[in-house]
Amino acid sequence: MTARDLAPQLAPGVLAARFGAVPARTPGPDDGAGFGPGGSDVPDPGGPIRRLLDLLDTLVPAGAVLARGGMPRCDSTFGAGLALFLAATAEGCRGWLGADVAARLAALDDGLLIDECDDALTPRFQWVDGRQWRVSRVPLLDSATSLLCAIRVEDGLADRVTLVLQAAPPRLGPVQLMATATAHHVDATLRLATGLPSAALADLHESFLAVLADCRLEGALTVGPLADSWLGLDAPLASDLAL
Repeated sequence: MTARDLAPQLAPGVLAARFGAVPARTPGPDDGAGFGPGGSDVPDPGGPIRRLLDLLDTLVPAGAVLARGGMPRCDSTFGAGLALFLAATAEGCRGWLGADVAARLAALDDGLLIDECDDALTPRFQWVDGRQWRVSRVPLLDSATSLLCAIRVEDGLADRVTLVLQAAPPRLGPVQLMATATAHHVDATLRLATGLPSAALADLHESFLAVLADCRLEGALTVGPLADSWLGLDAPLASDLAL
């Protein structure tokens, strides 16, 4: 599956539906410390998911293979893997593993590990720069890092969606992609800790415009460096350039 195959899945309504499929915790009056500006309460699923996969390797090897096959990884299948994982975990960790495998795991500890994974994968609300985002983390296969996903429906309107994906893979360093999509327009900004060769940069722009053309969309791609430090939804912002 290529970027062109996945492009229709980036329609604003589809994005809003996919990221909204898992019930998010509703912020309450006492959530200022965990969800307010400069705060974060988004657990990283990496540890629980890795422990779960290690157990599956021993208990249900075939189930481990299927589970790993339904996770995003840092290669050309990343987009397809992310879409598959988000769809599979829309009903929690048990939905991703399947009823039989989940039951065998739950029998070991009354479902405590699966519940821990569910909690780590559940989206939270978080405030950044005075705006509320729905934030979740997705574990990446064969990586110690995870992908932070954040989505915001502009002013409560389903026809304008802003999506942020960010991660810090060891070879590339921090990477942040922000895309704002409407019915017929997509603007994307890619920020990198390291620069890209001119040939790779040209190919990136060409591929982006080709995908837009295939989908009969308009838009622009901006590629640039990160500001003074890592700009994240998981830490206080160090620059006004973030979001």
